[in-house]
Amino acid sequence: MSFFNSFFNATRFWVTITVLSIILGTLSVITRLIDHSGKTSHKVNSLWACWICKACGVHVELVGLENVDSQRAQLFVANHQSFFDIFALAGFLPVQLRWMAKAGLFYLPFVGWAMSAANYVKVRRGNRKESLKAFNDALDRIKNGASAVIFPEGTRSIDGTIAEFKKGSHLLAIRSEAPMIPTVIMGTGKVMRKGSYGVKPGNIKIIFLKPIEIKSLDKKERDAVLDNVRQMICATFAENSNSNG
Repeated sequence: MSFFNSFFNATRFWVTITVLSIILGTLSVITRLIDHSGKTSHKVNSLWACWICKACGVHVELVGLENVDSQRAQLFVANHQSFFDIFALAGFLPVQLRWMAKAGLFYLPFVGWAMSAANYVKVRRGNRKESLKAFNDALDRIKNGASAVIFPEGTRSIDGTIAEFKKGSHLLAIRSEAPMIPTVIMGTGKVMRKGSYGVKPGNIKIIFLKPIEIKSLDKKERDAVLDNVRQMICATFAENSNSNG
C-alpha cells in the first residue's frame, strides 16, 4: 500500500472516530439520564461502532446468528486478531453487551463517558482486589441479563495464529451458568494490524457456533470446556481460511 493510501486511511479513521465520539458519545450520556439501565446507551454505542466500520469501508458478515439468543445472557468466547474485533462485535452483534475494558479508557472524553453510561465494567490490572471487583461486576451484569465477550488469548495475534487460551477465562461462564458461544473472527487482522493506527477497507466475517450450556456439564467437562472451545474455533477458522483461498 502506498504512503498516500496509508495516510488517507489513518486520517479517515481518526477523523471518523473523533466526530462520531463527540456526537454519539454525548447522546449516549444523555440517554442514560432517561434509561438508567444502560441499555439505550449501549444501543447508541453500538451505532457508533457500526458507523465507524461503514465509514472506513469495512463490511461485516455475520454467520450463525441462529445460535445467538438476543433474549438471554451469553458469553461470547472469541479469538483476538485486532483491536478492530471490538468495533465489529460491538457494531453488529444484536445483543445487549457489557464490555470489560481497561479503567483508563473510562476517563477518555466522550468515549469513556459513553462507556460509563452503558454500564460497562472497569478493569484495573495488577491489583487483586480490583480484579476481583471487576469479575464480580461482570458477573452481576450477566446475571442481570446482559451478555459479555472474552478473548481468552489475552492479547491480539500478530499473524492471525490462535494462541493457547489462558486458564480461568471461562470462570464467568461457570459462575453465571450462561451459555458459551464459540465465536470465530476473520479478517480483522488485515483491516487493522496490531500496532497500526489506520484502518484498511476490507471484509470481516464473524461466525457464531452452537452454544455450549455450561450448567449441563459435569466438573470434568467444565474444566476441559475452554480447550474444546479453542479446538472448535481453530477448526472453523482453518476451514473458512481454506475455503476463501
